[in-house]
Amino acid sequence: MKQLILFIVVFLFIGQAVGLAQNQKDTLSVEELYKQARNAAFEDSDYDKARQYAYEALDRSPNYHGIRIFVARTYSWEGIYDKARKELEYVLEEDPGNRRALLALIDVEKWSDNLPAALQTVNKALNFHPEDEEILLQKAAVLYNMKEYGQSEEVYRDILARAPSKKARDGLESARHKQMKYSTSISYRYDYFTDIFTPWEFVEFALSRQTPIGSVIGRIQHARRFGSDGTQFNIDAYPSITNGLYAYVSGGYSESSIYPRYRFGFSLYKSLPASFELAVGMRYLDFITSQTDIYTAALTKYKGSYLFTLRSYYVPAPAGNSRSINLVMRRYFGSATAYASVTGGYGSAPTEIRFSQDIQTLNSWSVGIDGQYPLSARIFLGGSAGYDAAEYENFTRKRFSFKGSLSYQF
Repeated sequence: MKQLILFIVVFLFIGQAVGLAQNQKDTLSVEELYKQARNAAFEDSDYDKARQYAYEALDRSPNYHGIRIFVARTYSWEGIYDKARKELEYVLEEDPGNRRALLALIDVEKWSDNLPAALQTVNKALNFHPEDEEILLQKAAVLYNMKEYGQSEEVYRDILARAPSKKARDGLESARHKQMKYSTSISYRYDYFTDIFTPWEFVEFALSRQTPIGSVIGRIQHARRFGSDGTQFNIDAYPSITNGLYAYVSGGYSESSIYPRYRFGFSLYKSLPASFELAVGMRYLDFITSQTDIYTAALTKYKGSYLFTLRSYYVPAPAGNSRSINLVMRRYFGSATAYASVTGGYGSAPTEIRFSQDIQTLNSWSVGIDGQYPLSARIFLGGSAGYDAAEYENFTRKRFSFKGSLSYQF
């Protein structure tokens, strides 16, 4: 009997507490409920709770469009785009020119990769707000994402003709940069050896062209070593196969004995979840006296402004197979054209094979730094420095390498 009475008392107490909480909620005004919803979303990141408060406010004031737009925003932040569209369409049926609702709907279509619908919404918004800078910036950004770089540039220029705008100026530079189809570069490398060898020198000229399926690069390389000069002609391409999958295809020819007579290369690059990328490939070098196959695999991780790449090399040979590993850590500074890198490598397979003697390495290790800095939107200055030690059968070759490059895009 006592247990039954205790249960009834507890039940009544809980019911009274719930009723009191409900009564307290009922006494909150629409504005107070909206404030509670915003606090739940922005301070607690509890979107479900935020929508509970918001819908309670909308039950009392269904045409409070600001609250409904807020609800749509919370859905879009969670990727629930269909529900976000439904709420925004309700607002726009009542108020077709509602600026905040139109901007929110543009974001929904952009974030859901529905760019044609985003452009349609932008144009609709401009019918109501033709001078609105934020909507014009949205149009330029949508066109840019659709790879309509010329049209995007026109919109950015229109914005800047009205008033100064850092966002428009930065966007204009990006759109103009994307329309630069060609890039040319020249580089010089100097290798100094601590003993035995005289210095080696290398000069390279390259011209690249962006195509609808990827970039194509032509290179002319000239080397001077052991008192001999030689030239090699190369062509590289990076064709896109499908979304998240592209290839590297390379070929070269030289009549000089200090270069491979023929060289070929092929790799596949595949994007993986969590910002990883996997690459596998092979290289073939045909020297006058020998032929060499090189197999390589790499795993790259992108994290914020950093890139980490771990690459392995495998060279099969009758005298014994050789292997090596190479690590690259790169830091980007605002764009892909401004960066600094640290590299290191170790193993019996050389990570850089220019001449037949490189294959005879018994063991080697290397460290280096490199980077590139944009002098302007078109001109880029690059450089690198490194040290490596390679063991051969009767001696150890120690080398310091220095390289400088200048690139121009047009």
